[in-house]
Amino acid sequence: MRVAFIGAGSIFTPLGLYTIATSEVLRNAEVYLVEIEGERRKFITALAEKIKRTFKAGFRVTPLRDVSELENYGVDYAVISVEKERYERWRLDFEIPHRYGIRQVLGENGGLGGLSHTLRVVPLVLSIAGVIEDINRDAHTFIYSNPEPRVTYAVLNYTSLKNVYGLCTGYLERKEMLAPLLKADEREISLIAGGLNHFTWIRELRINGEDAYPQLDEALKKRPDFEPLSQLLYRTYGLFPSPDDNHIGEYLSFAWPLIPEEKKGLKWIERTRKEGDEVRRLLRLFLRGLVPKFAFNRFVKFPDVAMNVVEGLEGREKLQEAINVPNRDYIDLPGGTIVEVPAEVSPKGVKPLRVELPREALAPLRVQAEIQRLSAEAAVEGNVEKVIKAVLLDPVVHNAKAGLRAMAELMRAHLDMMPQFTEGDVEEIKGFIHR
Repeated sequence: MRVAFIGAGSIFTPLGLYTIATSEVLRNAEVYLVEIEGERRKFITALAEKIKRTFKAGFRVTPLRDVSELENYGVDYAVISVEKERYERWRLDFEIPHRYGIRQVLGENGGLGGLSHTLRVVPLVLSIAGVIEDINRDAHTFIYSNPEPRVTYAVLNYTSLKNVYGLCTGYLERKEMLAPLLKADEREISLIAGGLNHFTWIRELRINGEDAYPQLDEALKKRPDFEPLSQLLYRTYGLFPSPDDNHIGEYLSFAWPLIPEEKKGLKWIERTRKEGDEVRRLLRLFLRGLVPKFAFNRFVKFPDVAMNVVEGLEGREKLQEAINVPNRDYIDLPGGTIVEVPAEVSPKGVKPLRVELPREALAPLRVQAEIQRLSAEAAVEGNVEKVIKAVLLDPVVHNAKAGLRAMAELMRAHLDMMPQFTEGDVEEIKGFIHR
């Protein structure tokens, strides 16, 4: 069993290594850590060896500088979690549209920032997917890189890889947020939800198998301050959304004033950066032997999503509560849209399950399904017309001229990471409103 972590310096990788080390099914895997940056590669390799020793696992670790080196080894499972200059670029994705009056909550996966993010990450991930395709087109490929459903759409539609899945921890974060409200351990909470990544509707919410919606209703009466956007949507559509206000708010025109200042914009970006730094600090302490095994176990509440799926494929059958796959009548959205639904996972493969949602709750998702397709195709094709369509279709864009000018400025700022576009394309977008 050959598992490659590509972008191994990501904070997803240590959890994946821990899941491998503590799994009877996975603990003897061949593990390849692909990381282009030298210090990060050295750190994650040392951490992998430490996890292996601490949990008495048998996996073998091979560090690699470039994904092309996998050709010497082969790969059965590839986990892609790559990004370049994440926080510097993310700040631009938020700040530039904001100067034009466009109130996007995060600017990471939705709004103009999400479109900009798509246009520069898709070429990067496709270059990696192309190498995996050449090595083993049957390899199961898991994508953590955001905007995850758009990147997944591109890989599925522009390579011959068939076993491609988008993954996200959002459903686990929703459990963590609801646990104090419901006075339950997050590991006792289960949910069945469907929709699009970062915007799903919880069809079933349970604590130890019992319906928890009545308990949620009572808890929310006492906490009107708890996620006002989610509560508004719940009162309107009868289903509680996931993962949380600021992620859902990326896709709604009315979200901005409902989201507290500390959960949006530059404050959220900085908070996310600091949280990542804190995780790495704890990992460095663990590497030095200053965080004992029992404390590390408590720190890890859930298995890595990718390795959880691999465990199912390798023989430990399970329900994966959220996985992103091309829609084949799993939800009443256009076919081929990357949707997030539960799935049964076994050695027979991944079997996504249908989730019935109210017609009205699907309406905002249909708009985002079209933006998903347009932005992913524009990113691969260097298609200016599709960029313009995605901009003018976005609910967050309140003014056509402002939206197109902001998009042009975003593309100019990131043009060094968008080889599929030229300065002429930028000018065409900027001047489109005057035709």
